[in-house]
Amino acid sequence: MLVKLSNRIEKIVLTTTKDDENHNQQESRLEEIRDSLLKRKTELIIKYNSGLHDREIRFSTGWIVKIGRGLDYFKPPESREKLCIGFHDLDLRPCYATTIDIFHSKSTKIRK
Repeated sequence: MLVKLSNRIEKIVLTTTKDDENHNQQESRLEEIRDSLLKRKTELIIKYNSGLHDREIRFSTGWIVKIGRGLDYFKPPESREKLCIGFHDLDLRPCYATTIDIFHSKSTKIRK
């Protein structure tokens, strides 16, 4: 969403845990996201941290997003066989319960 609304984001650092059961699929999907961001001149850096509970995304603009559930917080479409509202537009799709914290690095003691 931020990449869509701003042309100032040059780099995104995603910190997540490694999915030991489906790591190849995880890598493949993150690589697809990385490739699509590069088309918008935004670099995606992926870091793995096995001790991490919340997922963290840091933008080159200083904004930090922490997502308690991780990146997969959208519920699947009502029907995978036919088109429905939210099938292609995630703004219209229901979400699982989660907490999303958004803050700026200026408001933290540790700045990376």
